[in-house]
Amino acid sequence: MLSYILLISVLFFKSKKLIWTSVYSYCLVVSKHLLFGPFFRINKMQKEKRIEQIKKKTFGLIGLSGSMDSLKTKDIANAIGASEATMFKYFDSKTDIFETVIRDYIHGRPINLRAEEIMTLKDFKKALRKILDFAFDTSVSRKTNISLLLQVSLKQHMLSFENYKSLKDEVWNFLEDRIEYGKKHWDFPKSINSKIQARLFYYAPIMFYIQMEVFNAKSIEKFDYEKVKSTHIDNFIKILTDKLKN
Repeated sequence: MLSYILLISVLFFKSKKLIWTSVYSYCLVVSKHLLFGPFFRINKMQKEKRIEQIKKKTFGLIGLSGSMDSLKTKDIANAIGASEATMFKYFDSKTDIFETVIRDYIHGRPINLRAEEIMTLKDFKKALRKILDFAFDTSVSRKTNISLLLQVSLKQHMLSFENYKSLKDEVWNFLEDRIEYGKKHWDFPKSINSKIQARLFYYAPIMFYIQMEVFNAKSIEKFDYEKVKSTHIDNFIKILTDKLKN
């Protein structure tokens, strides 16, 4: 009987100690959160702000110089008003900054097309217009981004393949899907190669844009981009609906 009482007593005190230990640990966690939580949140916000500043300044400097290779880390550090050592607290290298800037563009294209929402030929034409509106974006930032992509593509950098895959997922898969849908519902000829036509539709205006805007051919002759877009859509739809040529 005495042994039984002793056993119960030991278990009680051990469980009591465990409870108090758990309570203490919980209070410690809560107090750290209350005391240091705001500091960590502010520190995180400051870090994100600095990262965005570095990216923005780098992008602006590339826009001015036109080349990644000519830009030095010292130039970027001077632009943000900090030392190179400070800059490398946020990025591993100059290449890391460039890759981050380009990747933001690749995965931030505002096309967002949903094949299931395009059920009529009229809606399809509107979607084509949206793609071309993006392709002929003449903003300074777009020109810089395209210039960056050309530079990394010429070097066969992995980002060029990442860009290709992104375009395939965003644009070409959509076009292929709707062309195949059109064969069943919009009287498109079954002989049309949707993969080829999808890429031709996108690359033709992109090469036109690069020639005019990036290589500055517009200084020799200018075109009304709205007419270019309308002509391209009309020609594309004609290819998809002209049974005699298919």
